[in-house]
Amino acid sequence: MSQKLNRRSMLAVSAASFLPHSLRAAEPDILSGVGPMIGHVSETSARIWFRPDQPGSYILNVSTDGGETYEKAFNGEASETQDLCITWDATDLKPETRYQYSIIGNGTKSTEVNSFVTAPDAKLKNKICLAFGSCADMSSVPLWTQMEERGAEGLVLLGDTPYIDTTDLKTVREKHRQFLAVSALAKLIRHTPTWGTWDDHDYGRNDSDGRLPGKENSRQAFIEYRANDKFGHDNQGIYTKFRYGPVEVFLLDTRWFSRTEPSPVDPEKPTLLGKNQWEWLKESLRTSDAKFKVIACGMIWDDKENSESDDWGTYSHEREALFEFLGDQKISGVVLIGGDIHCSRLLKYKTEAQVGYPIHQFIVSPIHNRTIPKLNVPHPDLIKGAAIPHVWLRLEVDSTREPAQLHAEWVQMDGQPMWDITLEDTELRKD
Repeated sequence: MSQKLNRRSMLAVSAASFLPHSLRAAEPDILSGVGPMIGHVSETSARIWFRPDQPGSYILNVSTDGGETYEKAFNGEASETQDLCITWDATDLKPETRYQYSIIGNGTKSTEVNSFVTAPDAKLKNKICLAFGSCADMSSVPLWTQMEERGAEGLVLLGDTPYIDTTDLKTVREKHRQFLAVSALAKLIRHTPTWGTWDDHDYGRNDSDGRLPGKENSRQAFIEYRANDKFGHDNQGIYTKFRYGPVEVFLLDTRWFSRTEPSPVDPEKPTLLGKNQWEWLKESLRTSDAKFKVIACGMIWDDKENSESDDWGTYSHEREALFEFLGDQKISGVVLIGGDIHCSRLLKYKTEAQVGYPIHQFIVSPIHNRTIPKLNVPHPDLIKGAAIPHVWLRLEVDSTREPAQLHAEWVQMDGQPMWDITLEDTELRKD
């Protein structure tokens, strides 16, 4: 059996199958709270998040069956200063291996056993599948279940997930808590690695930028309620990255730094990314050896063509500098992903002179049912576009074939056909 099928089989295993028969027959004694959630996973580690209802000490037990036995306990403290949120870091794991986990706290042992699978070995050829989505409310839509049914091994939330529209710390925390408790989403993220960035409505307010008062509260709550690997640098921003087999995803923060300082590429113009994030992105791209490199953020990479200024078209000097950098450094395999506009679109930019190959943008929005047809504007590089509710992006990357292949498919919740695109790594490199 192939390695990919082995992992598919692992992903399909019910967590309940790990329970001893004596516990399966017993009445459940599950700790109350929100979660758990699997956050960032790598080949050798995993972040597990949980918010109990009561403060105190809690223990995460992680183990695996068969072969080389692994069993470790990790301590955590639920405190009011972190709104009772706990994030454990399980370490010394093995690539592409299923682990089971459970939580003990306040003298209560949960009989609920969940599981997760670590990331595949990046040095080996593999086939992986990730789900991307933006603009979600508190509805428990079947879309979340559909992601798993369609083979998603990880979930990337692109922002406006959820809608908060304030920087009041109490309210921001409450909204995040409500969102992670949405039943279909909660079921998915108990065993599916989940990463995220924000856009304007979960950062603060519509079209808000880095000058927004109270943004520190938004960042504090985001860090409490997400389990990314990193959150920016020096208590600034939330940008991060992760490697999953043959793809590396760079999640940008296009809110925190915008208009707070001169642009690192043109001091006469305002910045979008800020100097530190700009340097981090360049170095991360320069050192990545992934076949495909996905640069994703909440906003779109062109002009919304309305009265708002929260798009890369407003900061085109930094977008063009990024394209020039990709070409100068001969960085291959780059695609862009955006959200925000309550429309889904596919664009193919004519960047051959700058980059050495065409840059594609995948826009996916919304997960909820509210569309904005007027933002599906004409564009010379537009291939497909539509204002359709309940949509997510299924991204499959396959390095077991030659040449390696990326397949992006826009998926409707009701199963109606949309569109897809297949790109080979030979198409995304400079000659």
